[in-house]
Amino acid sequence: MGGADEGSLLVADIGGTNARFALAKERDGRIGVAPPTIYRTADFPTLEAALRCFLDEADHPRIAGVAACAAGPVEGRGAGAHIAMTNCPWDVTVGTLSAVTGVARPQLMNDFAALALSIPGLKTSELSTVGPERMPVAGEPVGLIGAGTGLGVASLVFDAGREIAVPGEGGHVDLAAGNDREAAVIAHLRARFGHVSAERVLSGPGLVTLYGALASLSGKTADPALTPSGIAERARRGTCDIASETVQLFCGWLGAVAGDLALTIGARGGIYIGGGIVPGWLTGGPGLFSDDIFRARFEAKGRFNAWLSRIPVHVIRREDAALLGLARAARNA
Repeated sequence: MGGADEGSLLVADIGGTNARFALAKERDGRIGVAPPTIYRTADFPTLEAALRCFLDEADHPRIAGVAACAAGPVEGRGAGAHIAMTNCPWDVTVGTLSAVTGVARPQLMNDFAALALSIPGLKTSELSTVGPERMPVAGEPVGLIGAGTGLGVASLVFDAGREIAVPGEGGHVDLAAGNDREAAVIAHLRARFGHVSAERVLSGPGLVTLYGALASLSGKTADPALTPSGIAERARRGTCDIASETVQLFCGWLGAVAGDLALTIGARGGIYIGGGIVPGWLTGGPGLFSDDIFRARFEAKGRFNAWLSRIPVHVIRREDAALLGLARAARNA
């Protein structure tokens, strides 16, 4: 896709609160994504209404390909494929994307699958290395993990030059303890929730839950109005020991779960960290996300310590990376 007459790629990243729509084009082998138009989902009754509004505002460009993502698994196949969202009344379907745009084969995928597809297109300047530089093994699987509203997990595998994103629900695996303090936290959370998943602590709500557990174990009462950003700010200022321990445990547990992912899929192509929390901690200033704590727990897998020590880990710093992944999917459809 090299010129304007060949049409644009329409991409949409649909969240529970906001939906981001953008146009993309490929020039000189690289895909450029225009700044997205952001709509509040509550302002539109349906995805169709929001799509038509976007196309009206964009003066109805010719659309050569379409790809959209949303949080949640894709159910069904072909024209019947859809994503049932829990925090948004929209019906996100391939049929709607096709009917509004006229594109016969729109791509619909999980949001972390879209983010995974962005990885081969990211520039070095759009990544931050966690720990020492390591070289990925070309063609080997890549793992993706990211904490935000929940804990997203996906992988990227390669088959004869094709990039295949494999979404999953790895955020709901059992959370394991690496020391007595973590065991005490898990026991406290198990008494409250029953099952303690990785997402239970490795997410925005999880930060608040983890802070509350640590406060309770210390004989204190957590401020019920405390937010994830408030915990991070307290930890950054060094004014709250519980907040500091919350962030440290978060970094360690994220490293441990990322190491489990690397072992499970054989991620010699690297592990990438997305989501909103860790990239936000990096942009907010130094000292919050601990490379050392993450990397130590990432590699602490007994006989496979040396194997994991060779795997590179990067944080994705590009805010619209999922839109880039969608554009790459639409181009290759």
